[in-house]
Amino acid sequence: MLFNLTINTRRAFCCEQYYRKLIAMPNVIAITWENDRLLFLSATVHNSSATFEHAELLTSKEQLKEIVQKYRLVKSEAVVVLSRADVEVRPMVFPPVPIDELPDLVKFQATKEFNGYDATAPLDFFITNKLEHVSRSTLFPAVRTPNKKGKTQETIVGGSPKHLLASTLRIVTLHKIQEFCDKLNLTLRRVVLRPCETASLWRRTPNFDPNRAALIVELDPHETSQAVLFQGEPVFMRSPKISCPEDVSTSDFAARLIAELKRTRIAVRNEIQGVTVDEVVLCGVGAKFESLAKQVSISLDIPVKTFDPWQGIRCSRTLQENLPEKSERFASLIGTILQNAKNESSNIDFCNPKKRREPAGRRQLITGILAVTLFILTCLIGFGFYSHTALTNEVKTLTAKLNTLKQTAGTVTEQRNQLNAIDAWIADNVDWFEQLDWLSRKMPTAQQMILTELVFSANNGGSMNLRSLLKDFSVVSPMEEQLRDEKHVIKPGEKGTSSGNPQYGFRYDLSVFLSKESADAFTKETQPKEQPQEQKE
Repeated sequence: MLFNLTINTRRAFCCEQYYRKLIAMPNVIAITWENDRLLFLSATVHNSSATFEHAELLTSKEQLKEIVQKYRLVKSEAVVVLSRADVEVRPMVFPPVPIDELPDLVKFQATKEFNGYDATAPLDFFITNKLEHVSRSTLFPAVRTPNKKGKTQETIVGGSPKHLLASTLRIVTLHKIQEFCDKLNLTLRRVVLRPCETASLWRRTPNFDPNRAALIVELDPHETSQAVLFQGEPVFMRSPKISCPEDVSTSDFAARLIAELKRTRIAVRNEIQGVTVDEVVLCGVGAKFESLAKQVSISLDIPVKTFDPWQGIRCSRTLQENLPEKSERFASLIGTILQNAKNESSNIDFCNPKKRREPAGRRQLITGILAVTLFILTCLIGFGFYSHTALTNEVKTLTAKLNTLKQTAGTVTEQRNQLNAIDAWIADNVDWFEQLDWLSRKMPTAQQMILTELVFSANNGGSMNLRSLLKDFSVVSPMEEQLRDEKHVIKPGEKGTSSGNPQYGFRYDLSVFLSKESADAFTKETQPKEQPQEQKE
């Protein structure tokens, strides 16, 4: 009975695939949200190529349900594209570790880097290999060493660190996306990031130059997606909130866009030393985008290209004659469908995040052991036929390598000492956000007290200096008792009246030290020196 059921299921699946090919039904759809609008794109994928069938700009999710039924897209594969504002992205740098260890390292670091990170939430990352010879972090600085010609050259301490961009999505959002696809009877395959998919489409165009760092700009009614590509790989993303008018060539919108582009260039230059934006790629074609590109090019003094995402794309005749309004907004959808057609993995995919490789099964393990044993036996048999001259040459080669390693042993020890010093500095650093959270929980309410000045100092172990206004001095003693514990030392300051605010007529200064040593050091610095006459007395 079970055997017959399996055969019937396979027959039904094959018939469904044959029926789709016969009537050319779309089998892949891509969806993205732009606040109050929804973009929809469908395509038929066959032999690593995609033919785009339908593109719609919708205003509600109910319209998408009608389109799925109208075009018979039930059980199609769905790809959901998220904007930069829907996720949290953080750059990370790790020492030169094996790639298989990166998923565990990224999860461990995510608890410190992301705001309110949930261990059950999807987390994915991609390595920006092109940043090996630039500096994104001071943890692995470039060291100048002399070469054979006497000139200095830059090398990375301990080898090339792993630069990557990590992103996380709230588990609630992923569940909502899955439920939405289940209601439409769609098979969710990927949940990807918009800037990465647009970048993949730009890399397929003939205008792509891998030797130029490009800033890709996408416009929608509420925000502007900006992604910086270095040798074709995304290294920086941001989405400032800019309302896009119908006419993008207006001087007011151009001025606001240029200001955000300047901020992006400054942020990239400060965060990634060695990467400078060489050109701007503006998604969109036509007279309005050409006019906007000229204004941006004149203001930034760099080339600006306009990018038509539909150029060179295979479309059905109906879609060619009726492209949707604002067709340039479909760049990320086109890019992700082409990646899906060619079975290429996305940089960020929350449905299929990168994980540590699972260990091989027992059969594979036994096969590997037998193969290694056979290889060793073959090497031993072959080694018996080596001539004395070959063995002598091998000994000479190994001796030369040993001498080289002895010469570099001192450099390795010096590099290890540098890393240990950096780790010690990080361990002694003060987490001011944690101290600020502790202070907010211990202070009186705003009805009793307001802070006028809060100064953090890292000298002598760390301290916090507070200036405040009070309704009366009755809250001083309870507040000092709340703040005083085994990790904090309290030093009361000046008291007095204040006439600046009629509701808070008293002022009070207070110093909180993070250790007894810092408090003693502060007391020694502020204590007035005694006069010689007083010492004699």
